Amino acid sequence: MFEELIRRYLKGVTKAYYLRINGTKEEPKYLYDKMLDQEYSIDMTFESMNGKYTIVTADIVAFDSPVPLKSRDSIKKAMGEIPKMGLKFSLNERQMKTISNLKRLGRLLDAKKRIFKDVERCILGIKETIEKAFLRSLSSGVALIEDSENVGHGVRIDYNISESNKFGVIKKWSDPTSTPIDDIKNLLKGAKAVGEYPDNIWMNSETLSFLCANNQVKEQFAFNLNFVGSEVPVLDEDQLKSLFKKRLKVTLNVVDRSFIHQKDGKNSMTEGWARNMVVFTTGTKVGKLVYTDTAESTMRQKEVQYADPNKYTLISVFGSTDPVTQKTAAQAIVFPILQNVDSLFYLNSMEVKKSGSGKVIDENFDEVIDENFDEVVD
Repeated sequence: MFEELIRRYLKGVTKAYYLRINGTKEEPKYLYDKMLDQEYSIDMTFESMNGKYTIVTADIVAFDSPVPLKSRDSIKKAMGEIPKMGLKFSLNERQMKTISNLKRLGRLLDAKKRIFKDVERCILGIKETIEKAFLRSLSSGVALIEDSENVGHGVRIDYNISESNKFGVIKKWSDPTSTPIDDIKNLLKGAKAVGEYPDNIWMNSETLSFLCANNQVKEQFAFNLNFVGSEVPVLDEDQLKSLFKKRLKVTLNVVDRSFIHQKDGKNSMTEGWARNMVVFTTGTKVGKLVYTDTAESTMRQKEVQYADPNKYTLISVFGSTDPVTQKTAAQAIVFPILQNVDSLFYLNSMEVKKSGSGKVIDENFDEVIDENFDEVVD
């Protein structure tokens, strides 16, 4: 019914929506846009390269002596097939009639808004799924999209984070008398011992609130201000960021993100960041957004109108009869993949643990027990 309008405006509207969503002058609103480089895959697969990229010193040798042989870095690969994602919205017969009436009355702007609103929803739907997968990967070391949150198939990619990169705390951070500054220094010391120098720390707002009310943190902040007294108020986020930058040489990043899923007509919500997890990275580039072409992008149909808001998303608009409907769909073969995960370090703020030992201290029984890290994250 609206073929002329769609042919004329679809590509321009799609680009405009994408620029508005991402922002043109400000920082991206989606972390994966900032923290992942795009990479095209010709065979629809991905590789995650993990390894200790260590620079060792050269030896001083005498003339006419052989040069000593050094061992190469060990490289591990995780491989798999990039999953497809997509969603679709439909304008029903009554909505189509309303748009037709608006067009007939000359209210073209209102008609266009109703025709193309689903384009924005489709772009956002793809980006939301990528962002959720990325946040779950970064915060837990496991990309997990469960069947219960998805109409199609579940996805799980385990990056096999080394036990030596997982740290616990002396006392749970929910306790105001805990020592998070010492816990962080301990992790940074462990990272330095293997040649890594994390300069960014990531957590959610719940963990942030524990730190802002923590006695040791408040004392450190007061000390920096030459404040003398016992009653130090609870810090705010900016004050904590300033303290971390000055005392620990790390940039604090707070991630608060929830996602709405629809299955069988019912909505549910999940959090993107793994609870209690604090992650340390070197810089903000941590992986690749691996994508490839969809089948339809190379076999486009004449009766369908297409637009490409970015390199990996295909928007299509098409109609049908009996009853009269118009559908807007988005599809992409894309997934966020972490790289060199040996440079990522994890601290569970609610897990009392001997650092790097893989053992958890059970405070109730006062003994050391084994604990699976993935279960703790769950």
